[in-house]
Amino acid sequence: MTLECAPGVILGHMWRATFVLMAVAAASGAAKAPSTMKDLTFLTRDGCVNTPDMLANLDDALEALGWPSDYQFINIGKLSSTDVRTGYPTPTLLYKGQDIFGMPVPKPPYDVPS
Repeated sequence: MTLECAPGVILGHMWRATFVLMAVAAASGAAKAPSTMKDLTFLTRDGCVNTPDMLANLDDALEALGWPSDYQFINIGKLSSTDVRTGYPTPTLLYKGQDIFGMPVPKPPYDVPS
């Protein structure tokens, strides 16, 4: 598994992130916005070319839903090499520690980015 940014894969998933957030809102039946999005974590690394587009789509989706944008933004290059989040490709969006697209939690040893 390579951990570098994957433009073709990520660009196709950005719209899915927007849809997932909207589907969660609709399924919850919540009439009001959650008070926080701190369970949502955006993972990236220095030089990830897809980060600006995915961030823009995420922020647009949260704004469209009227939800707060206080999610966690983490540069995985600054984490300990034993942190499980370093095993994800970037960008990745986690909700309550789980990849929103269903990617399994990485198992050690984690690949080194190329």
